Amino acid sequence: AVGMPHGVGTRAVKKRKLKVEESAEQGCIPGGGGREQATQDKTAKGDGQQQVSSHDKTSMGAPARAPAWFEKVYRGAMSDDYRRYMAEEWGQEKRGDQALFEKLCLEGAQAGLSWATILAKREGYRSAFYSFHVSRCAALCDSEIEKIVGDKEARVVRHRGKCQSVVNNAKCVLQLIHDETTKDNSATPPPIPPPHGYFDRYLWSFVGGSPQLNTWASAKDIPTETDIAIEMSKDMKRRGFKFVGPKICYSLMQSCGLIIDHPKGTPEWEAARKGLATRGVSNGGGGG
Repeated sequence: AVGMPHGVGTRAVKKRKLKVEESAEQGCIPGGGGREQATQDKTAKGDGQQQVSSHDKTSMGAPARAPAWFEKVYRGAMSDDYRRYMAEEWGQEKRGDQALFEKLCLEGAQAGLSWATILAKREGYRSAFYSFHVSRCAALCDSEIEKIVGDKEARVVRHRGKCQSVVNNAKCVLQLIHDETTKDNSATPPPIPPPHGYFDRYLWSFVGGSPQLNTWASAKDIPTETDIAIEMSKDMKRRGFKFVGPKICYSLMQSCGLIIDHPKGTPEWEAARKGLATRGVSNGGGGG
């Protein structure tokens, strides 16, 4: 989902005077899912000047560093937490069943909202859903979901369908793990269990098990969904998962580093290219 950050896809980004939240189902630029639109913040004095964040100011007379590509695209629309998320998490390789299950749930929660909203509530989600421990989430009963939805502190987005999808999707992950384990155990000899888990192996199988570095010329070229995202969405829906449309799946792939969508030539793209080369991973991306 872009929120730019989230499904990064900057096509058709519009600037408005008021803060705009785009649906994760529309795809996003970095972030969790659902593209977030850039906004122009005005000073409290109303003089029409754009506010300058602490990130842009100089420190002790030293010149501020050049803004990252996503800061240029979303200038005025990124909080420090959001900027930190984009710099330190978005597009970084994420492995493990529990970590990927958390991201799947948060991407789904962002549908119709901005990633900034979900990012601000992430700790609340972790508290409410046992840090997204798959088995514990699968065991949540209706009364517990009602308690979460009715929480007056609004630690999570109080959308019953989205909260219930956490339970549903946890059960789907457990079923997938059971099916894959049974299939492996029936082989002769049984293969070594996947090091990062069966759900991890399932999601990463859509990109051949390694990060795919795309080569988009600029942020505006980044799409909101691809054939691979559509394939993932169809298969996950077939397995019973909820809130897994193609754009949410693409945002999931972006934010978890299955695909690397930093525009070609940016420092972030170069760092990813060098990192993959060091590991002996060829550039298998198809973008650009």
